[in-house]
Amino acid sequence: MPSLRSLLRRSKVLQRWRFGPYALAYAWFCRISHVHPRRILFLSDSRGGYSGNIAFLREEIARQAPEAEVVGIFKPRMRAVRSIRDVLRLPWMAATAQTIILDDFYPLIYPFRIRPETRLLQVWHAAGAFKRVGYSREGLPGGPTPGSIIHRNYTDATVSSEAIRANYAEAFGIDISRVKALGVPRTDVFFDTDFGAAANAGVRERYGIASSTRIVLYAPTFRGNGQLTAEFDYDAIDWDALAAELGDDWVLMVKMHPFVTPLLVARPDVRSVIDVTADREITQLLMAADVLVTDYSSTIFEYALLRRPIVFFCPDLEQYIADRDFYYPFADYVTGPLVTDGAFLADAIRNTRDSAGQDVFLERFMGACDGHSSERIVRELILNPRTSGHPSAAAPGGGAIAPTRAESAMGLRLLTAHAARIGLNLVYAPLRLLPRRRKVVMISREHQSVPDDFADLEAAIIRADPSVRVVTLVRMVPPGVIPKIGYAFHMLAQLYHVATSRVLIVDTYAMVASLLRHGQGLTVIQIWHALGAFKKFGLSILGQEEGRDRRLAKAMRMHHGYDIVLASGEACRSPFAEALGTPADHVVVAPLPRVDRLLSTGRRALTRERIHDVHPHLSDARVAVFAPTFRLDGTVTVDAADLSRALDQVGVHLVVKVHPLMPVDFGPGVDTAPGFTTQELLHVADLFITDYSSALYEAAVLGIPSYFLAPDLDEYMASRDFYLDYRRDLPGPIVRDVAALTSSIANSEGTRERSAAFAEQWVRVPDGDGTASPCADDIAALVLAAVHRRRTAPVG
Repeated sequence: MPSLRSLLRRSKVLQRWRFGPYALAYAWFCRISHVHPRRILFLSDSRGGYSGNIAFLREEIARQAPEAEVVGIFKPRMRAVRSIRDVLRLPWMAATAQTIILDDFYPLIYPFRIRPETRLLQVWHAAGAFKRVGYSREGLPGGPTPGSIIHRNYTDATVSSEAIRANYAEAFGIDISRVKALGVPRTDVFFDTDFGAAANAGVRERYGIASSTRIVLYAPTFRGNGQLTAEFDYDAIDWDALAAELGDDWVLMVKMHPFVTPLLVARPDVRSVIDVTADREITQLLMAADVLVTDYSSTIFEYALLRRPIVFFCPDLEQYIADRDFYYPFADYVTGPLVTDGAFLADAIRNTRDSAGQDVFLERFMGACDGHSSERIVRELILNPRTSGHPSAAAPGGGAIAPTRAESAMGLRLLTAHAARIGLNLVYAPLRLLPRRRKVVMISREHQSVPDDFADLEAAIIRADPSVRVVTLVRMVPPGVIPKIGYAFHMLAQLYHVATSRVLIVDTYAMVASLLRHGQGLTVIQIWHALGAFKKFGLSILGQEEGRDRRLAKAMRMHHGYDIVLASGEACRSPFAEALGTPADHVVVAPLPRVDRLLSTGRRALTRERIHDVHPHLSDARVAVFAPTFRLDGTVTVDAADLSRALDQVGVHLVVKVHPLMPVDFGPGVDTAPGFTTQELLHVADLFITDYSSALYEAAVLGIPSYFLAPDLDEYMASRDFYLDYRRDLPGPIVRDVAALTSSIANSEGTRERSAAFAEQWVRVPDGDGTASPCADDIAALVLAAVHRRRTAPVG
């Protein structure tokens, strides 16, 4: 039976509702209260009070804004019981705080949908980028499981150098624009020589160490996956023998990580060591130490600021790399002797010299630390109201993906929408005076490069009438303010070509199609980017969790203005009319050009050959392609590594392909066959697996046996729903877990016949021998008819 903790880690629903009372109380208080300016809330479940980074920040807040209200709610460790007072006041304080500050993992807050006026700031307790944390550990023992919502709702995070921003963006599952290289507060004192001298004297006085005696500080990290599973091998060193070998000129101090037991508690027989684990903060100990001995602890970055020698004692290096790994090769961090056998540790300590190459090391990992980190963080983030900028949403399970649904203050979003509508039409108005030419413009913000459907349609148009010019404008809307400026120039190009074309073709919502007043002479054709009609989309799901806000959709004229809508089969006509807000008689059955590619015998053979050249391991394998659906929060609800291992047991090799807007790294144990799309990989697939992806229609056209792995079906149907009956109409077995899927595949419950029958219902497959392009040619004929018609009335 899986443990409760294992269930919590694997279940997105349980993660959200483990702290459900707090989240509900927070949401309620957000509705009935306003943010209190200059109310600053510190939260930690790994310290009993103000210490480390948060102590330096509190002191700086008092200096810059003495009137600020500073509140701290702490627990010394995860397992400690929270006081009734803190249970009651935490949601209220969080809902009314201008800034909430964390310095470590804090699971209680991750289900919160942070209000737009509040910053949730993570000032991570470790400097540099050493051992992998958070989502950087996906696929490694103890890493987050698919569906995890940890870390993703941070509005801001601070790091110690510009070079490691991307590492922390990956670790926290947030956009890199939210990660600021402002430094580490507790490093400020490393630039204060008076503080350093006083710290050295204070440590020596506290522990009775003469000024002439050299101090070696052993400060390792813990082993395990986190605070609740931390452990350490206390027998890796013969402590008394090491102290004796160092001699009377040295004293050995040991500071264990706060997550594990102090040395002298675990090993009361040790006599020659000063155990300083009770010192919660290591800063003063580092300033007193003449040599630091550590393994994989981030203290190497702070100690490097002192430019003193470091010895690396790593008897379990290979195992640690396998279990935890690092952001960069371990050699990049080693600025001193590397010892793997305790018998040689004393010699390494006595003979070590000041580490070489520390200037380059410090610039790379600590470049933002200059003695003023606290000042910058307080000024630019903590005391700076979030609404003074242009904050992006911070919803639980968020991330780098930036959908167009209303995520910020709705009034501001609606105002922006109306301003965009007016502004675009003002720019477009003079362009409408230009003559329309025999030109077709195809526009998409669904892809980074020209999609195959556009390429094949362009070829078919030119083949049918070379006098018609085809312009393709494809670019995804980038996250961040500066990149959006570049996209604005791309929008100007769109406006010009739309104004001078006779046909506009789009494959998703496009502002130039729906917001502009086109007048006569332009036919707008929507060739939606997916076959079939599976998940409800567009106007069908307004106001639902996965849909857009109704007010924003109205302001943006969502899916207005289409003269012709293409659908892949007769059964799609009604769903597309509903989703795209168009009369049913404007929906034309015309499958996308990709159907030609799927059925082309020549292209299929060529694609198989290309795939096998790049990924030869697939040539002799029984291949299953797993294509999970796109989700706004960027998650996958199935552990891909577990699925891969399970299928391997029944002789099936798994290839996982996710939506391009979901940059998920499943780790080295999961094959993603890079360089090829889902559609291309279907040409080498023997089986197809999905949860709710419309790629099932492509698989059905090819007659590939299909399986549906839907562990969260009830929750998904409550938020999204389908145009068909999911439990009855799909062309293969539906299972809820990996074990059931493996059994179903082993029994060959999915069949080619079921897939072919499903395709016949939803996709009008053209007759032919697979050597022509009837789908592209049919659409090209429709487009050219509009080009030559130069319409003056709506197309019927």
